Amino acid sequence: MREDNKYKIKNQIWIEADMFYSDAFNALSASAIKTLMRCLQKRKWEKLKGHRRKQIIYTDEGFIFPYREAAFLNIGTTQYWKNIKTLIALGFLDLIHQGGWYQKHEKEKDYSVYKLSDRWRLYGKQDFIKVEKPKALPDNFHIKENIKRQKLKVTSQKRSEHLHMSEDERLKQSTIRLHKSEVEEQAMEIRQNLTATV
Repeated sequence: MREDNKYKIKNQIWIEADMFYSDAFNALSASAIKTLMRCLQKRKWEKLKGHRRKQIIYTDEGFIFPYREAAFLNIGTTQYWKNIKTLIALGFLDLIHQGGWYQKHEKEKDYSVYKLSDRWRLYGKQDFIKVEKPKALPDNFHIKENIKRQKLKVTSQKRSEHLHMSEDERLKQSTIRLHKSEVEEQAMEIRQNLTATV
């Protein structure tokens, strides 16, 4: 299967009027809306027989949304991460499984799993339940934390080197002071020679 066909989903994208006119939807950027549309396209449904016609009921199932799929939609990695974070914060998505950086085998990937949420209905109201996307990696694996650690390490090394150099210099200076100068040694030899002659 070609990569460009792998992520093509032919499901229609339905958005309800309440969502379209909501404060939460109006707070989305164009890129975040595009990400939300893709999430809505991933919805699964069941057709239930009613009195006159079949009724479509959306099921509350989780789905994955890998970075490569976002790239297929021309959404950059950083922007995609921001979009997902925003959709969770505004109540459109819930994270039901946090994917990890570790994979035991190359073919087995631990993707994050999301599901659509209705929390957006209460966005801007007192009853709104705020949720934030947690970090995928431990703190010591994050780039910013690593940069901070490296800076501290370099600073402490420089400080340590400076201290050692100062100690060495002190030792050298003290040693030099203890030794007699060449002039003093020559004068001592002359005195000894004169004493021996006399």
